Amino acid sequence: MTRRAIAVLAMAWSAAAAGMNFPPVASASASPAQVWVGEAVQLSSAGSLDPDSSPAGLTFSWDFGDGSAPSTLPDPLHTYSRAGAFTVTLTVFDGAATSLAGATVTVLARPTPTPPTRSGPLALDGAELWVVNPDSNSVSLLDLSTSAVTEIPVGRAPRSLALSLDGARVIVACSEDGALWLIDRPRRAVSGTVPVGHRPFGVAAIRGGSRVAVTLEAGGELVLLDVNAPAAAARIPLAAVPRALAVSHDGRRAFVTHFLTRGDVGRVSVVDLPSAAVLREVDLVEDPGPDTPSSGRGFPNLLGSVAIEPSGEGLWVGGLKSNTGRGLYVNGLPLVPLNRLRGLLARIDGTDLQEALSARIDTEDADSATGIAFSPDGRHGFALHQGAGRLSVYDLPAAAAVSRGDGTTIPHLARVDVGEAPHGIVLSQDGTRAYVANYLSRDVAVLDVQDPAAPVLLRSIPVTSEPLPPEVARGKRLFYRSRDPVHSLQSYIACASCHPDGAADGRTWDFTQSGEGLRNTIDLRGHGGMAHGPVHWSANFDEIQDFENDIRHAFQGTGLMSDDAFNEGTRAHPLGDRKAGISADLDALAIYLASLDRYPRSPYRTADGHLTASARRGRALFRSARLACTTCHRGAPLTDSGFVSPGGPRLHDVGTLRPGSGRRLGEPLLGIDTPTLYDLAASAPYLHDGSAATVGDVLGPRNPADRHGVTRHLGRRERSDLEAYLLSIDAAGDN
Repeated sequence: MTRRAIAVLAMAWSAAAAGMNFPPVASASASPAQVWVGEAVQLSSAGSLDPDSSPAGLTFSWDFGDGSAPSTLPDPLHTYSRAGAFTVTLTVFDGAATSLAGATVTVLARPTPTPPTRSGPLALDGAELWVVNPDSNSVSLLDLSTSAVTEIPVGRAPRSLALSLDGARVIVACSEDGALWLIDRPRRAVSGTVPVGHRPFGVAAIRGGSRVAVTLEAGGELVLLDVNAPAAAARIPLAAVPRALAVSHDGRRAFVTHFLTRGDVGRVSVVDLPSAAVLREVDLVEDPGPDTPSSGRGFPNLLGSVAIEPSGEGLWVGGLKSNTGRGLYVNGLPLVPLNRLRGLLARIDGTDLQEALSARIDTEDADSATGIAFSPDGRHGFALHQGAGRLSVYDLPAAAAVSRGDGTTIPHLARVDVGEAPHGIVLSQDGTRAYVANYLSRDVAVLDVQDPAAPVLLRSIPVTSEPLPPEVARGKRLFYRSRDPVHSLQSYIACASCHPDGAADGRTWDFTQSGEGLRNTIDLRGHGGMAHGPVHWSANFDEIQDFENDIRHAFQGTGLMSDDAFNEGTRAHPLGDRKAGISADLDALAIYLASLDRYPRSPYRTADGHLTASARRGRALFRSARLACTTCHRGAPLTDSGFVSPGGPRLHDVGTLRPGSGRRLGEPLLGIDTPTLYDLAASAPYLHDGSAATVGDVLGPRNPADRHGVTRHLGRRERSDLEAYLLSIDAAGDN
């Protein structure tokens, strides 16, 4: 007899002597505590007792937690018909008093006979791990049995790869080449290329043959092709910026994430592969909140990772939430670091093809979720956080049982550092090892995950040498980091959170509390740091190092320079004493941004990179004196941005200022800095406040008085031609 039982009996005897009833003691257990759907669980009341055996014998009532009828047996068998974490409650009654005990049963759906496939920066087959190196223009083969690395040069900016299901090829999507590169696996050598279109990003194998699916991020398409007969490719138009994709285990459906959310909902396209048609667009709605220290509102955005559960019953999408519905102008509440940006994991039900909003995970103390993987049984989810450089492990059934909406934190089982900018993860077939591709560490982290609650980093294996100049590489790592305490409070915000890959997040932020107003995020690519003049729509920064102010104030990090240096003289003011040369880290950040001197190619050009006939007519209109476009959009950078006096930028009021436009550094906003017209194809929405959804809106509804170019007189065809030209402006020039 246990000490507890002896103590209970002693108290019961005392109670009986006093003519009192002592309550019963309930004890509940489940064996096994984890089962498959349809597998019986043996529940036991063993250990329950009535200390004083009065006033009647014990009776039992079991609530199984799934809504089914209760049982009065002392030790019932129960079978669950759906997956989840169920709380079983035993009520014991002695005729006068009751006692409760509980147990948790985790029920999992069985995995599909063959696994699904998906796009990603790494792929595992036995002891062979293949990894893309975007900045090195290469793919590395890591032999896990020996740690030997074989690096194979491919095209420009490889972003994802897939292993053909026959084991013969590795298919690599090279974004800047507009092509798939094919590697002969046995020979470890490139065997050919297949042009597919503008900026291929995700590639995944389709079961049932030698076909693959490819997302064209700039072209807005999903391409289905047989690598043995690429000429017969099918092209499926999709919403803008398709990126990651996953293909069901039977090869019948593809799920495609749309990286940027420019409106009110994030999107995942569901494509029926046999008919090559979009079956449905799944909306990921704004998180309603509330904004608390451990949860937050926001629009799902940067949806760059997707993975189908082993059972095929659902899929998860990773990204972040941009809280652009908050701000002093838009809703009266100031932006705060804990509720500006938060990591997001969203589950879509595979049957009704809708997001299960109640299952959404708001990642605590971490930024964007850039990689997702599952344990073989589907119980545990592994999520990467790019800026924090960490891996989180979630017990998914337990997380789904947590009520949302009251600020309750969705618990993670474990969190561990893995490297710089992790962007892809796979698990071994037996689930004992996890492999993480670290984009900016240039390595693969190997983790022991036999116990998901206690992952252990075993080693990090370099897979490519550093391809960038030292200070550019240093600045790029700083740009991607969100780590507490230096970069942001509690690791939520990195520069890359709003400027992914140096681009724009497609959102308009309310910076009224910072002395500004509504500001549409600017694409940094092609600007070369300060090559175009002052920074931001109001020209309120005169050096890249002024972003120290954002790190300290908006992100609430401790910053990249010392407090003494920051507060010396007028340096704390963006247009005050120079910050350059004070902090090596800030200078490296500026050097990295200066390296972003190339614009992406426009998908509105012909296949060989020339202007279409419509765009050539639009070019003539743009240059004509009657439209006056080149008054401000002039010279090689197509902007007249610059300072006409110390701290005094050249600004223009072209009729786009509105009450939400706010101020400039707390002073009246007299105009807007002229933006370049390069890369309009990738930078919607438009204007400083994001009020123009299309270039056509800029030329028409948002320019009623002809203050922003003389366009009212243009006919439908002329306006279409001008729009075609503006969307075609890229690094290729005017050809």
